[in-house]
Amino acid sequence: MTDEQSLTALTDRAAVSDLILELARSLDGKDWTICRGCFLDDIETDYSDLRGEPPSRARADDFVAKRRVALERLKTLHLSTNHQVTVDGDRASCVSAGVIYRLRPEDGERFDTYCTYTHFLVRTPAGWKIAKVKQTVHWNTGNLEVHSGAKR
Repeated sequence: MTDEQSLTALTDRAAVSDLILELARSLDGKDWTICRGCFLDDIETDYSDLRGEPPSRARADDFVAKRRVALERLKTLHLSTNHQVTVDGDRASCVSAGVIYRLRPEDGERFDTYCTYTHFLVRTPAGWKIAKVKQTVHWNTGNLEVHSGAKR
């Protein structure tokens, strides 16, 4: 691998990791414009562990609107760590550990999720964008009624 190829590989890995972190920060900051900007127009999602629904395709606008409904009234902290980024040309994946803390401010009730995320990304003229997301839940704690998206 040449020095230029090594630099490109490092730059791509950093850009992918930064995008995953930007997504987490946008959810906590309730910045739905930045959140939407992290995705391609059409995405594949698999939140079956948390929601009990099968994997599906969605318009990114609809996906973000659902996140907004589920999270807008909550205080959240999305932690994303242990990023394992693999880049293959204009495609990439990022497997990461995640913890989502959710607090309902009116009564202090919490519902937290400990999980692994697998994001699949595509390089676009505007930079890396998420094409697919899979959440694998290891366990949840707290009151599931806090999060409208959790399966009952």
